[in-house]
Amino acid sequence: MVRRFCAAFLVLTTAACGARSELADPATACTPLGIGILGNPGAYNGADFEQWLTTSGAAVQRIQTTAGEPLTAATLEAFDVVVLDWLTRDYTASEAATFAAWVAKGGGVVSMTGWDNVTTDDWHPNSLLAPLEVAYSGPLLNGPVADLGTHPITDGLTSVVFQGGYAISDLGGTASTRTPIASLSEPGGDVNVGYAIQMGTGRAFVWGDEWIEFISKGSSFPPRLWVQGFGWISPKSACALTPPS
Repeated sequence: MVRRFCAAFLVLTTAACGARSELADPATACTPLGIGILGNPGAYNGADFEQWLTTSGAAVQRIQTTAGEPLTAATLEAFDVVVLDWLTRDYTASEAATFAAWVAKGGGVVSMTGWDNVTTDDWHPNSLLAPLEVAYSGPLLNGPVADLGTHPITDGLTSVVFQGGYAISDLGGTASTRTPIASLSEPGGDVNVGYAIQMGTGRAFVWGDEWIEFISKGSSFPPRLWVQGFGWISPKSACALTPPS
């Protein structure tokens, strides 16, 4: 599946060019991806991550950086995709319902965790992920992750960094379709640390760690995972991101 404006990306994969697994009209120009990053950056210069998104052609805005900001439908409607970064608080049940409604209508989500190894901080995303029927759980885990499922997000990858992250529990239910795409082998058995989720017409890429965000850490940053992850959760009309040079 090849979309217009994806030629530079073909060196990596063609899978992410056809977000939502559909072929875009080759006569129609793509539109810049609107990304809202919720929360604060992590310990290793999150500005590099934002800069990469911007230079890749996305329109990026960081929001929800203080605990007093409400999360409303109007907040979310400004974006195609939201990234759950280092969140400042647990969100209310009403806010979670608003978030879920936005996802179900076609919103895309990326979620990370593992910021300071304190569950009361690291598990703030659970308040928004609950309607998607997954949650971060368990003790801290370390990788790397080499058990990667067959999925457009993980296509062509053999290993992804994982350092001080968490497992992802499937909460059950029928509101979403949850596909595990990454796992770690632990003494008690394999645990899932990555999920691809579909709910309504929206999609989410949920990862159990935050090290994948840190471009400043060199080999810790997996550009292919990000490009394919954004490609899978983004609207078909959105321009594909390009890997950092």
